[in-house]
Amino acid sequence: MSLPAGLPSYEFLRSLQPSTDLPGYYHLRIRKQADGRLPLLAPDGIPAFTPISMEAFFGKPGPIEIEIGCGKGGFLVEYCEKHPDFPVVGLEWEPEIACLAARRLVKRPHIPHARVLLGDAFYFFRDFLPESGVRAFHMYFPDPWPKKRHHKNRLMAHPFMAQVLRTALPDAPFYWGTDHQEYNAEAQELFASLPWLEMVEPNAEPTEGIMTNFEKKYRKQGKPIYRCVMRVRKDL
Repeated sequence: MSLPAGLPSYEFLRSLQPSTDLPGYYHLRIRKQADGRLPLLAPDGIPAFTPISMEAFFGKPGPIEIEIGCGKGGFLVEYCEKHPDFPVVGLEWEPEIACLAARRLVKRPHIPHARVLLGDAFYFFRDFLPESGVRAFHMYFPDPWPKKRHHKNRLMAHPFMAQVLRTALPDAPFYWGTDHQEYNAEAQELFASLPWLEMVEPNAEPTEGIMTNFEKKYRKQGKPIYRCVMRVRKDL
C-alpha cells in the first residue's frame, strides 16, 4: 500500500467489535474500507477518540480495573471471583491466548462483570478509554521483547504512561510484576522519572496472593520475581 506523500507518521483507524462467538470477548481491529483498503488517520495525525460507555460495555457503571496482558486469564478469573462488584477488562494481544481467556470467562457465568479484549493496549487506552475512569491497573509479566532491536515494542514507555495518568482515578494503584531483570530496571527508571507516580511497595507480594500462570511456573523454577505497587497522584 502506498503512503500519502509528506506524512511523517501514520497509523490505521481501529474499531472495537464484540465477538460473534464468545460473550464478553471484544476485538480491537484495524478498519477496512469497502474496497478493502486500510484507511489511515487524517494527515494531522489526530486519532479518532470514541470513548466507550462503561455501563454499556460492562453491564454496570465504572470505575473499572484493567489487567494489561491477561494471558490465559488465570489472574483475571481469580481476581474477579474475589471482587464481584469491580468491572474488570483483561487486555491481550495474542489471539489464541486471548481466546482461551475469553473461554474461561464463558465457563464462569457468575463473573459477568469481566471482559477480555484482543488488541493493542496502547490504542485501547488512547482511543477508547474515557478520562478518570480506571480505579486500578494490573501489569504482570508483560512480553519483555528481550532482543535490543525489539525494545521499541515494549509497552512500558512514556506515551503509554501518559495514558495511564489520563485515565486513572486519583490514587489509583498500579501493580507491576516481571521476571525479566533488565526490563524491570528499565521500567523502574521510567517510574522514577514520573513525578505523579508514587512508589508504595517497592518489593511487593503477589496481589491479594493471586499469582499468574507465568509466576507460578517461574517460582517453581526458582527465578527471581520483581514486583512493586505504585499509585497515581493527580493532586500534583
